[in-house]
Amino acid sequence: MDGLIEIIVLLAGFFVAWNIGANDTSNCVGAGIGARIISYRRAIMIVVLFFLLGAMLEGWKNMKTVGEGIITPGPSGVNPISAVPLATVAALIAAGVWVLLATVFGLPISTSHSMIGAVIGLGFLINLTHPGLGAGIQYDKLVAIFASWLLNPGMAALCAFLIFKLVSPLLRRIKNLILFNQVLIVLIIAASAYGAYAIGANDVGTSTGLINKFFGGAPQIVALFGAVALSIGSITFSRRVIQTVGGGITVLDSVGAFSAQLGSAFTIWFFVQFGIPVSTSHAIVGAVIGAGLVKGTAAVSTKKLRHIVLAWILTPIVACALSFAIGWILLGVMG
Repeated sequence: MDGLIEIIVLLAGFFVAWNIGANDTSNCVGAGIGARIISYRRAIMIVVLFFLLGAMLEGWKNMKTVGEGIITPGPSGVNPISAVPLATVAALIAAGVWVLLATVFGLPISTSHSMIGAVIGLGFLINLTHPGLGAGIQYDKLVAIFASWLLNPGMAALCAFLIFKLVSPLLRRIKNLILFNQVLIVLIIAASAYGAYAIGANDVGTSTGLINKFFGGAPQIVALFGAVALSIGSITFSRRVIQTVGGGITVLDSVGAFSAQLGSAFTIWFFVQFGIPVSTSHAIVGAVIGAGLVKGTAAVSTKKLRHIVLAWILTPIVACALSFAIGWILLGVMG
């Protein structure tokens, strides 16, 4: 039975990471594809390579936060994540299902919010059904994470706006049109690669933190597992959300696409250094808005933005409730 549970945990973890890869690929290449600077096929190749690099080199930072920083062992020292495996499976399924629904509808939701919400629901469920474990929920850590969620899109928007204002005059000095286009292509590919690296570092920790805590051992192995799942999600199921980010919010020109990609990439990477899993979707949408605002507020589609913001607000709440409900059912049926 223990072997079966371990297989189920791995499958649930793969499901989460696959969905996160599908939803978050747009966040590093959507603007470039929308501006018709980079092809979809080339973009996916870049994403897969740099997802892997980011996951292996820095994925452990968020992995530790999600797996150990929110739910902590009680006085007994028993690991609550592995002590109640069905509840852990429920949290992974809940996060994956909500991200899957958003991806089907082309909404770039916060996959980090989904996973954090599911982990909170997991903590509530363990405390209710297994009070003897004495598991704790680190609310001070959650406060820091919630604060970063508020700062993230604004910081990305400001970065993209400033990058646009800095880079645009420099690029206008290039009078040769062919050289101008070549420089832009190189800049956007570099920004997309940096974005994929940052997202790999952010997302692999977010999606596999529970798995790493459940199994223990070297985080690099879990990071590789997560990176492969993220990449498969990117290859198989990312196109619809890319269309939303690339042209559904505002139409970006080449310089705007570069500014948005670089601004969001820097913002995501900045928070990874502190082990804080932020929303890559918030970052790129904020950055796209920041780049779009150079043209004025009329350039931004407020209707599409309202749908995205509503999904953002619902995400941690729904994921938390789903995690608790699915776990309650699993423990009732199989526990």
